[in-house]
Amino acid sequence: MSETAVTPASVDPKFKPSDLVTFRGYQQGAIGFLLYGTATGAVYFVVAPLFAAMLPDVKWSLGVVSTALLIRGLLSIPVAPLTGWLVARYGVRPIVMIGTVFTAIFTALTGTVHNPVEFGFIFGVALSVADAFMGFIPATTVVHKWFMSKRGVVMGLVNSGAGFGGLIFAPLMSVLVGHFGWRHALFVLAAIIFVLGIPSIWLKRGPREVGQWVDGVEGRVIPERGRADAIGTVQASLTKMAKSPLFWMIFLIFGIESWALGVYAADQVLYLKTIGVGSLTSSGALGAAAGIAAVSGIVFSRLSDRSSPYYVLIFSTSLMALGSIAFLNAHNAVLLWVYSALFGAGYGLTVPTIPVALSRYFGALDFSRAFGMGQILAGLMGGLGPWITGQIVDHTNSYQIPIYLITSLLLLGVVVAIAARPSARLFARGAEPGGAVAEGSTADKLLAPE
Repeated sequence: MSETAVTPASVDPKFKPSDLVTFRGYQQGAIGFLLYGTATGAVYFVVAPLFAAMLPDVKWSLGVVSTALLIRGLLSIPVAPLTGWLVARYGVRPIVMIGTVFTAIFTALTGTVHNPVEFGFIFGVALSVADAFMGFIPATTVVHKWFMSKRGVVMGLVNSGAGFGGLIFAPLMSVLVGHFGWRHALFVLAAIIFVLGIPSIWLKRGPREVGQWVDGVEGRVIPERGRADAIGTVQASLTKMAKSPLFWMIFLIFGIESWALGVYAADQVLYLKTIGVGSLTSSGALGAAAGIAAVSGIVFSRLSDRSSPYYVLIFSTSLMALGSIAFLNAHNAVLLWVYSALFGAGYGLTVPTIPVALSRYFGALDFSRAFGMGQILAGLMGGLGPWITGQIVDHTNSYQIPIYLITSLLLLGVVVAIAARPSARLFARGAEPGGAVAEGSTADKLLAPE
């Protein structure tokens, strides 16, 4: 292997409580936590209680409204790369601010629809584009701009916002619907989204804008393409990533997770209602899964910094698969909560590990554009899941086939995670001039044998 220069500031920083005040990265991460939690909780986790209240009123079939979720997935093909490009070109702040305002507007307008075409255009098209500008790609980009050695743990904290968002917004939507009806509940929800999005005005392009460095370590930066960063990852080009099977396996895992989460978030309340479980109880189970996901992301995310994301993805996909198996048999409260615990923990660990794996294997230089490209596959599968479920339920009047399908896909996800083993060629190794990746260091632990 040819020699690869490593950023001189290669010593992993030790965390001090004072860093929470002195290093602006943690403040930026806190804003990302709030915005991502709002974007996910108030747009995706409210779908199940919304559909449960809306369908009896408007007399549309599940397949009809699920088409809007398919549209969301299909839109990710152009919208995810566009979001990544806009964030790379203009920075996180203006994109998130625009996304926040229009997410609130289109959430309110969803409460005014009177036919499936209006619903599909506002909820399926407009809201999904606005939410993309507010959600995952901007939040993960914030982490990758400010952190290197601590990406895993900070990504887990930021991603836990989605779990806390679901924990709060799923049951909150049930309460709002019960008190105001589904239309006025959406008006209230829009106001909440707007207020929670106000802190986006304090987002920064990166540490250099405020005179700081990555991780708060003087001299530490994300290096140019072809060079290795302080943790030993060579910065790959977008073209090289697109040609790598490992890149697409990472996002296939993400797509399977998106399929499963999309179906459970949209249809869990309706399904459990058919077997005698009340709406508030089933919404509470969905919210509990989201809350457990939040805790899981915080507790276990450090694993991605201390070992390879490869092993973390195997563990997290296995938890989701076991949770789905429990849901297949969830005819009583015990198994329903087992599902919430296992699936929630797996989901909460998988989502933050995906972007960490991407940057560990390919670097963070082109992160936002690369993540937008990979989101094409994940978003498409996330939209297909609820739509295919709706078509199957409309034709069979049963949820059994979709749930078995989800479980089979999650088991496939475990197999893909095992196959997605990174090559040591992706990393700088040995005693290289200019700063080595020392034996036993964080970067050295990431080197899975070929």
